[in-house]
Amino acid sequence: MSAVLEELKARSQDYSETTVANEETSYNCQKCRDEGGFIVRKNAGETTLIRIGNQFKYNLLKYDTDEWQQCECLKMHQLIRLIESSEITEEFQKMSFKNFSTDDVHPIVVKMKSKANQYYAAFEQIKGFRQNSIMLIGQPGCGKTHLLTAISNYLMHTKRVPVLYFPYKDVINNIAANNFERKNEIMNRMKAIDVLFIDDLFKPIGGKVDVKPWQSEIIFEVVNYRYLNNRPLLISSELSLDELLYIDEALTSRLFEMAQDFTVTIQKDKKLNYRLRKIFEKR
Repeated sequence: MSAVLEELKARSQDYSETTVANEETSYNCQKCRDEGGFIVRKNAGETTLIRIGNQFKYNLLKYDTDEWQQCECLKMHQLIRLIESSEITEEFQKMSFKNFSTDDVHPIVVKMKSKANQYYAAFEQIKGFRQNSIMLIGQPGCGKTHLLTAISNYLMHTKRVPVLYFPYKDVINNIAANNFERKNEIMNRMKAIDVLFIDDLFKPIGGKVDVKPWQSEIIFEVVNYRYLNNRPLLISSELSLDELLYIDEALTSRLFEMAQDFTVTIQKDKKLNYRLRKIFEKR
């Protein structure tokens, strides 16, 4: 047995009942005592997972063996770090496919939810290819952000995929602040993250679309980098495809190519705005 394994085994040995009683409250995880794992006994004849180069394979044990097993708490800590770095708020973390209701909604909204489900189901198969993204565009208030946030939450929770949430308006304001001092830092984060979620791309202000050339150039640089390196994008926008093309054809054509299998356009209709439903219910 190696010296390292001997040390790990020594760390994971049970303390006396008195020691445990005295120190019980000092650990965040009582199972591994904050070591991130513990020693388990594997008997001859059992299988174990071993790594050979870049591949893993199951191996049949010839002898009784002590192995280091990762504790579930470590996986939880990793998940917490993923969520904290995603910039997704606590309220948005509650969004899922399950709590997106399709009762009494327009068929196009049902289709949008179905397309979001299909994208999540296909993610592992398509993530390394050019067509690996999803784009939900059009009428505000119909659930685009909810569904893309649900995808983000599921990717982090079930697949441990890092996701970064960037609401367009906040990104632009942060980049423009302090004479663009943090421009490269912010853009590098947007380029490097496994999955980038840009919410409300080119969001109209007061009903008017006003995109400055430098704003379009920044988004183009980020999108083009991700386009060339096959890095997935989740995009929502109140604008139609034609409106996006008018703002920047080179940018929009790349977005559409990346998301062509998972693009849903919701035609403008205020009755589809969930936030205005009370108004139309009274008419």
